[in-house]
Amino acid sequence: MGRSMKKFLKILLVIFIVVNLYSLIPIVTFYLKKEPAVITTNQQITEKFKGNEKPYFSFIVVSDTGSGFFMNEAATLKIVSRINREDRFKKIPIDFVLNIGDVTFRGKESHYKNYLRIKDRIKFPVIDAIGNHDDDLDDGPRGLALFNKYCGGEEFSFTDRNSYFIVLDDKDGDFKEEQFKWLEDELLKAQNYKHIFIFMHKPPFNPYQQAWYRVETNPWSHRFLKLCDKYNVDIVFSGHENVSRVAKFGSVTYIVCGGGGTLLVQPTSGNAFLNYVFVKINRDYVDYEIRKVSPPVWEFFAYYMWKDLIYFVQGLLN
Repeated sequence: MGRSMKKFLKILLVIFIVVNLYSLIPIVTFYLKKEPAVITTNQQITEKFKGNEKPYFSFIVVSDTGSGFFMNEAATLKIVSRINREDRFKKIPIDFVLNIGDVTFRGKESHYKNYLRIKDRIKFPVIDAIGNHDDDLDDGPRGLALFNKYCGGEEFSFTDRNSYFIVLDDKDGDFKEEQFKWLEDELLKAQNYKHIFIFMHKPPFNPYQQAWYRVETNPWSHRFLKLCDKYNVDIVFSGHENVSRVAKFGSVTYIVCGGGGTLLVQPTSGNAFLNYVFVKINRDYVDYEIRKVSPPVWEFFAYYMWKDLIYFVQGLLN
């Protein structure tokens, strides 16, 4: 190997190291920052929407941020940096970000405190739904109490301009009869609005064949799908499965967007990529875009590159 080639390789190595170190800056500074002194809950945030009047606005949906594990937080911070740029052209108001559950890694208090730091970095108000990992503590009631303390209520509805929003708690993978009664009452109220959106952590269908969680075998799933179709729901958002998928049942669009930061185990080619959904409303019309986000450089080389390489080799062997 010639001297010039060796020099070139050394330069490439230096650039590689510098780029990786630079990509570590957000997660390092994140741990140096104190948690915010004031906690703003779901109810406090949604109360502020009542004065909104313009017929057009937007909101952002993300899921499975999994705060409490540094690799999850590093990826979420990359997503947050993209979310914060969404209003750079100031063309349409962004009213809120809604995180559809598994906001924490295992529901510990330290994990919720880390999540508060994440929310503090987002320019827009953040509303949270509860996921199965958000009350992972051995004593379930204590886990639920932590969610209520740091995020707010786990099942509620709110209005914003011409739209009705319903947040459901299906962390246990089922709906109780009283939940169906409450949901149908809310959907009846929502008939006076142009648009209806539902948010729930676990999707009412299987977004990919390899899923261990096959909710469509549960009796609530079909009943839920029929209810949404009956009352003209626009979109149902969910997470949990850590993939991106859009499906349609009846007249209703279902979007799974579980790539908000949690380490993804499925191949990228199988729609397992970091993402969030940007939703726009203009009077009668609803539009959405799924934003794909690349992981931090260091995390790509430390995990995601090897994950996809293993799947690639498996594909060759099979």
